[in-house]
Amino acid sequence: MQVKTTQYIFPPRPQDSIPRSETQLFSDLKWVAQLKYNGSRCLIKYLPAKDGTNCDVELWNRHGERFRSYTCPDWIKDQLLEVHAQLGLRVDEVSILDGEMIDAKHKALKDTIAIWDILVANGKHLTGTTYAERYEMVFPTGNLDYTFSNNSGSFVFGTRFKDTENIFTPVSQSAEEWDGMWDIVHEVNAQYKTASGDISPLLEGLVFKDPDGILSPGWKEKNNGDWMVRSRVKTGRHLF
Repeated sequence: MQVKTTQYIFPPRPQDSIPRSETQLFSDLKWVAQLKYNGSRCLIKYLPAKDGTNCDVELWNRHGERFRSYTCPDWIKDQLLEVHAQLGLRVDEVSILDGEMIDAKHKALKDTIAIWDILVANGKHLTGTTYAERYEMVFPTGNLDYTFSNNSGSFVFGTRFKDTENIFTPVSQSAEEWDGMWDIVHEVNAQYKTASGDISPLLEGLVFKDPDGILSPGWKEKNNGDWMVRSRVKTGRHLF
């Protein structure tokens, strides 16, 4: 399905949240889990290059609006262009990555983007493909860890794109790794609390995804919720 440069594609979004105690079901189904960061959903839209070399880069939120709360600095745009080149995308076609802007919601981490998925590649909306197929397309080569450090230690948040410092892809983990992932969530968050004593999480929990989940068209805000579910730490806003 071809996509015009003026079209907006809504990102896949989990509709359901479940407590950690009920996630065993997804182990039985052979789903994978990724760390869930406390950020703002962000679509990275690459528009055809006007000069034939570098694409234009736009950041959009999950509501179909250009980002207003974050002004992308040139050095982040340069890194996003580096990602575009590493993914082998064409400069004369529109491509859209689905990601997370980690900046406004937590003081501990700024100017950082996690790449979840690719929705449009070289003008084609990738409907009918599995999450595993698209994840392989956006997973960086080189095995460079993106590491976050605080007073609790150093923690691997994902795999970084080479020649970038601020852009990475979460690592998909099978069920035997989930307890260790929850340990990372709680260790990272331990020192971040609100005035009332509630946890102010940098890591909100885990997102569970079906590798065989098929991408359907993203023409409306609620879409593709059948192959992903989230499980969050308890906060003042969420029980799970």
